[in-house]
Amino acid sequence: MESRNMTEQEFAEFQKLLERELGASGKPGDEDEIAEMLRHEPSANLMQPPASTVQELRRRQEERQKKEREAAEKAAEEKAAADTAAAAAYAAANTHGKYEKIKPASQMPEFEPAPSTRGKYEKAPEDYSEESAPKADSLLKKTGKYEKVTEEAEGYFNPELPKESAAERRRRAKKNARITRIIIGLAAVFVISLGVGIIVNTLNAKKDTSPEKQEVMASQQATDTEGNDAAIAETNEIPDDKECSILGIAPMKSFISLLENDTCSLQVSMTTNGEATASDLLWESSDPAIAEISDTGVVRGISAGKCTLSISAKDDPSICAQVECVVRKTEEKDGVTYIDGILVLNKSYGAPENFGPDGLTPETQAAFDELCAAAAEDGLNIYLSSGYRSYYTQYDLYNGYVYSYGQDVADTFSARPGHSEHQSGLAIDVNTVDDSFGATPEAAWLAEHCDEFGFIIRYAEDKVDITGYKYEPWHIRYVGKETAADITRLGIALEEYLGIDSVYTENETE
Repeated sequence: MESRNMTEQEFAEFQKLLERELGASGKPGDEDEIAEMLRHEPSANLMQPPASTVQELRRRQEERQKKEREAAEKAAEEKAAADTAAAAAYAAANTHGKYEKIKPASQMPEFEPAPSTRGKYEKAPEDYSEESAPKADSLLKKTGKYEKVTEEAEGYFNPELPKESAAERRRRAKKNARITRIIIGLAAVFVISLGVGIIVNTLNAKKDTSPEKQEVMASQQATDTEGNDAAIAETNEIPDDKECSILGIAPMKSFISLLENDTCSLQVSMTTNGEATASDLLWESSDPAIAEISDTGVVRGISAGKCTLSISAKDDPSICAQVECVVRKTEEKDGVTYIDGILVLNKSYGAPENFGPDGLTPETQAAFDELCAAAAEDGLNIYLSSGYRSYYTQYDLYNGYVYSYGQDVADTFSARPGHSEHQSGLAIDVNTVDDSFGATPEAAWLAEHCDEFGFIIRYAEDKVDITGYKYEPWHIRYVGKETAADITRLGIALEEYLGIDSVYTENETE
């Protein structure tokens, strides 16, 4: 390659190139090295730079070094000032700091809380007390609202209340949430119940106002002693421009019984498409010589016997119903009452002190023996607990109950002397004489089969208002097989079968 010397223009460009390289590297020795290169004698291939150029490069180098020294000194001063300020701030902030070494209590400086600054949340001092705490009324006057104050690492608390821990606050919050859920649940139940009630009432109202089918009660009262009929017809009034039409008749009872010269009312339920009364019905007796019936449904017993009572609609005789009627004869013998030959002892009918067979009647004893034998064949044990009871035994028993429970309570389960069926020799108490007997297999068998042997459950559970005594599943009464079968078939009490009541008179003595 051919060599030649650089011109001044080329040397100037080379010098600029060196200056750019010097500025790019930034190393302390680079400028000295370049300057040393420029001070060399010109070689065969390099022309020596002019002296003015070299001096200019040296001046620039010195200025640059001076600026770097000044910047380094300034940076050192700023760093020292920052370290001093940080040390002072650290010392001030860590008087009770997390990382400060614990000193003895005697060397600890007395704590002076910083003045409170206004804000939504404030830190409470560690030595918080009720005296130092701000009062709610003063905060309200100051800010127009109550401010919340926080405990360190504990959360917020009301300055008007004593301190409480975070756990206590969580428990209180859970309790309040539980109460809220209960209130919401009760409110929901109330709303649902109200809605269901409204719907049911609406449906019932639509059903009750239907003109196609209405039930009307014709309720008659018995005649007075002078024979004047007294009847009351209870009806559901239905606005209807059409004439009344009776669609159906249903007697309240399929069997009635009454004594000679006695009266009773016959109650029926009518299905109509309008308003109806007892006068819209036709009342007839199959044998007026036994029983008569008035136009208002009052029945009068004429003589002992059986007949049929018919009730039909006047505008349509094909709509009718029938009731079996029995008129019974009463007689007294040895101071006791017999109705159609059946001895009666209840609250309305009594017996004298000297009445009694001194034991169970032979018929009663024989029937009971058969009953016990039949129960034994079915694996059950039925035995006599109490049979005949004299007037004086009943007197002691009843008055003992009166002494213990009072007369009103005693009258519900014990007969007064002279009114107990046990005095007749026809009544028996079996097994255990208490309510527990009703849940035994023997009680169930007795209720199902006793009529087969001429007995009835004398005081049934659904006849308390009629018999006057509480339910006694252990008390059976002998009435004969035919009568027991009729009473069981009709599902009635002995009083209903004979047409009598069971009520003590006001002047009844003990």
